[in-house]
Formats: sequence, structure tokens, C-alpha cells
Amino acid sequence: MSLFEKYLKGWSFRTNTPTLEPGATVNVFVTEYDPASGEGIAFVGDTELRVENFDPEALDGLVAVRVVEFDAERSVGRGEFREVVGETAYEV
Repeated sequence: MSLFEKYLKGWSFRTNTPTLEPGATVNVFVTEYDPASGEGIAFVGDTELRVENFDPEALDGLVAVRVVEFDAERSVGRGEFREVVGETAYEV
């Protein structure tokens, strides 16, 4: 193993379209709200997660979402709002 290989051992590049596992709970910042559908929209990189039963009062806050389904080819998922777990990411 070369010195270069040793230096890079264990390194990997992150993807801009992470995969979300159905059944998993993730904490995300919901930055958009669609009043027509009542869904919040969170982006994890370029992956879009649409959050059902979203409370618009929690917009821009950190919320727990249970992933219901995920389409890896399109990088789009659906989830259910669980609870607010943190404040806004923006300075007030």
C-alpha cells in the first residue's frame, strides 16, 4: 500500500442526493410550506423530503420526520411530521 493510499484510507466523498430509509426518523429543517397540500418541504442536499401533516408554525425549525417512502432514482421522499426538536437555523 502506497503512502497516498494509506493517507486516503477510509475517506469517501459525500453525495448531494442522500438516500433516506423508510421507517427511519430524521431531523431536518423544513424551509418551505405548500398550503395547497398542507405539506412542508425539506431539502437534504438535492434530496427533497415532503412532510405530511406539517404545522406551518414550525417552518424554518428543526423537526423530526419519519420517512414513509423514498424514490432513490428521483431523490424524492415523503415523511410524517413527528415533533419540533429545535429552533430556527437563522439568527433572529
